Amino acid sequence: MKRVLRKKINVLVLLPLIMMILMGSINIQGIKVRVYPLLRELQHELIIYKTKNYHTRETEHFIIRYEQKDDEIIDLVAKAAEEKYDDVTDMFQYGPENKITVIVYDDPQQLMENTNLKQSKPPMGVYYSSTIQILTPRLWVPEDQDMEFVFLNQGPMVHEFTHLLVDDLTGGNYPLWFTEGLALYQEYVQTGYQWGKDLAYDGKPYSVKELTNDFNGLDEMLAYKRSFELVRGMVEREGFNSLMEVLKELKKGKSFDEAHQGIFSRSVEEIYENE
Repeated sequence: MKRVLRKKINVLVLLPLIMMILMGSINIQGIKVRVYPLLRELQHELIIYKTKNYHTRETEHFIIRYEQKDDEIIDLVAKAAEEKYDDVTDMFQYGPENKITVIVYDDPQQLMENTNLKQSKPPMGVYYSSTIQILTPRLWVPEDQDMEFVFLNQGPMVHEFTHLLVDDLTGGNYPLWFTEGLALYQEYVQTGYQWGKDLAYDGKPYSVKELTNDFNGLDEMLAYKRSFELVRGMVEREGFNSLMEVLKELKKGKSFDEAHQGIFSRSVEEIYENE
């Protein structure tokens, strides 16, 4: 019955959009920002179902779900989640209406399966369908290092929270390198951690076009480093408020190029590669 109802809901949402495409009153990007929230909500509910037997801890802004009862780790996750919440939301002038789901895994394979990741090595954290999903720091912080210091200053919470805000503010309408650059920039602003600082390029740094067209096909470390550099440079030249205007235009269904042309009267390449 639920499956039939869900199909009916999807048809009711998609049919008017298909008609608007045929009539020329809406573009593909416009469709994405209208349909995306529905699909994201369905995926979010599926994740909640898959972790229905997990323990839970609530803080002011987060609901933390976790596999194994480990008070030390959950206290640390709660601290990291709340510590920078106000600073990040103040910068974006936006905070989610509902509490945010954070899922802590002791099993890397479970994180990979629940977020549909196909890569060989599990990440410290993943943003997926309005949830922040992380590995317990017991699996990746070296035993000879201060776990709390490392997790608060180099952990995934600020990074993945930024992805969630950008996703909300744009309706999912952005190139991958842009949200990664923004997340790394927030880490830099909020914790002072500069990702890829000591990495050197083997030749010319990636262009905006290369990052946009083939982000996952490039050298991962250098692609992330370049994304951070481009976003940081843009914000330092144009101001963070200008970047916020870009997010608003993307939420309206504008393409990445259209959003920048409308605000700056310059191409994306001219704005980001003006170094």
